[in-house]
Amino acid sequence: MRRFDQELSELHHQLIEMGTLAESMVTTAVKALDDLTLDVNDAIQASEHMLDEMQNTIDKEVVRILTVYSPVATDLRYVLTVSHVTSSLERIGDQATNVIGLLQLMLARSSTKPEPRIIQMGHAVIEMLHGAIGAYINRNGKEAEKYRNRDEYVDSLNDQIMREVLSEEVALEALKGEPNIAGPLAQILIARALERVGDQACNICDQVPSLLGDNH
Repeated sequence: MRRFDQELSELHHQLIEMGTLAESMVTTAVKALDDLTLDVNDAIQASEHMLDEMQNTIDKEVVRILTVYSPVATDLRYVLTVSHVTSSLERIGDQATNVIGLLQLMLARSSTKPEPRIIQMGHAVIEMLHGAIGAYINRNGKEAEKYRNRDEYVDSLNDQIMREVLSEEVALEALKGEPNIAGPLAQILIARALERVGDQACNICDQVPSLLGDNH
């Protein structure tokens, strides 16, 4: 195997590791929403730090490969997409961290529990992210399109959560200055963070057609 092919293969493996870590962070965050006895903050913080380091390492390697080898055609398209994907994965890690921070705030300042639809949304986002990463790694255009289309479902759940949490009763009580609205607000922001994970999964799917060149 040529040296260039070996380095491209290593880059691919590093990207798979980063994708696996980002996916595990989202899975951990959703588990914490479902089981309020779990304390995952330290694990999430450590994973986010690791994810950032992975992105820096991969991006430096991308620049080096482009500089040293000046790849063309399919190889060039692949290397150029890698930085886009690492950026999406890093942002996904940020949103998983945000979910845990918001959950801690909600539990500390209210007696509210996450709405069932938030858990439902979390599982939908995990499936979407897993499919998006798999489609990119396997260069599968049909799978990329399939999981990109799941974004409408995630968006609809986000809209439902907004309507349910910001009910007329909650709004009236808030106007009276009676309740602590930290719980409802945290739920809206958690749903927004999950929705953004879905958006980043879409961004990963969007990179797949360029890997397929003119034949997709």
